Amino acid sequence: MLEIMGAINHYSPSELLELYPKASKLGWSAAKIGMMFRAGLLVGYISGKENKSMILEESFIKLMRYVNEVNNDRNLLD
Repeated sequence: MLEIMGAINHYSPSELLELYPKASKLGWSAAKIGMMFRAGLLVGYISGKENKSMILEESFIKLMRYVNEVNNDRNLLD
């Protein structure tokens, strides 16, 4: 059975920070987001023209949620 998904959006690390400014509260910068992409923590591709990371928005949101959950768990254990 096929499911119809919403729009698939890819953004550069700096665009993601503009869309999700709370990511900077996690200590994330455009450079760190690019590093996480190259480390395989985010899904996306390298833009051929500009040679920059284009990251799937959904994977970025999932990683932010995961990091937030881990941080919350860490606070509970302290």
